Amino acid sequence: MKNVLLIHGFNGIPKIFEYFKENLQKLDYNVIMPNFPVRENITVERYFEIFEKYREYFNEDCIVVAHSIGNPMFIKYISKYGLQVGKYISLAGFSKDYYNEGKDVLNEKVKLTILSEKEKQDTKQLVIDRYSIYSNDDHIVPFELLKDFCRDIDSKPILIENIGHMGKKSGLEELPEVIEIIKQ
Repeated sequence: MKNVLLIHGFNGIPKIFEYFKENLQKLDYNVIMPNFPVRENITVERYFEIFEKYREYFNEDCIVVAHSIGNPMFIKYISKYGLQVGKYISLAGFSKDYYNEGKDVLNEKVKLTILSEKEKQDTKQLVIDRYSIYSNDDHIVPFELLKDFCRDIDSKPILIENIGHMGKKSGLEELPEVIEIIKQ
């Protein structure tokens, strides 16, 4: 049985993850959806503590779907420990710092997740298949940084218009493109 690890971002588990879990379980995938720290409780160390509980799943049969800040956290973890992953699908992934007016806690946490050149290179070596899904109307991560992320980790860019940041605020309830990529 293949394992799918869902890694949420800043505001917790987005609605779209429930859709992934329900549909992937019907296809006999083992779906792992941990609760990571949120908002002011986010630290790299706390994310790593949760990852450690699932370390046995990190291998060439593992599929990772990460959202927003979960992306650089995942990359930092596999880079630090040299862990291989079969397939990785980024939702609104970024690797560089950015600023959002009036979102001081988010801005502070984004600074923790800036990827080094080594971490970017390690991703290319440790992850067999890489995909990055992003939107033209993301209200959190600047469009140029979403595109840069694809280049930084050499992932297949998948632009889907008008799906926002794909988190709680976007209200996105389905994203069948992710299920199709996982099934490939």
